[in-house]
Amino acid sequence: MTPENGVSRPLRDFFYSLVRRQGDTIPNINGLEVIAQIALGLAGFSGVMIAFARPSGALTPPVRFRLRALSYASFGAMFLAIIPFAVFNGPWPESTSWRLLGVVVTVYTAAGLLYFPIAAFRLRREYPDLFQLPLAVVLCVNDVCRFLLALAVLFGSKYHANAYILVLILLLLQGSIAFVRVLFQRRD
Repeated sequence: MTPENGVSRPLRDFFYSLVRRQGDTIPNINGLEVIAQIALGLAGFSGVMIAFARPSGALTPPVRFRLRALSYASFGAMFLAIIPFAVFNGPWPESTSWRLLGVVVTVYTAAGLLYFPIAAFRLRREYPDLFQLPLAVVLCVNDVCRFLLALAVLFGSKYHANAYILVLILLLLQGSIAFVRVLFQRRD
């Protein structure tokens, strides 16, 4: 297990298994299955934990925001990982499949980009100790990066398979951050 360019061989092989090598244009189906399973597990486990950990009263605005972020990210990653199974088995050419995937992922990421940064900064005014500026900036950068990668998928970059997988990984990152904040940050 010698590091090669600072990355261990199993870790490098895992990430190479998620996306195919340059020249391959269809995402690796096994990698998409892994992402869908992680997203479903994240959503399911967090739902169970939230049901047991929260009192029966109404949820506060910060908790509702975190739950929306968690649902958006985990279900988004799951459905966006499943959609290529149907799209690439359609009767149309591969370029049309990528255009269709590009439209879906761009619309989805644009919706998140339009809602979450605005809502986070609005809540930051009311709850400054719960929405620290560094975290808000990290989440906004995540939203912008996902949107730019979605545009790369839509407009046919030669790395569109890699860009698509990176969108899914960034969604999982956002879902993980929301999961940790819902379960462990209880100052609301």
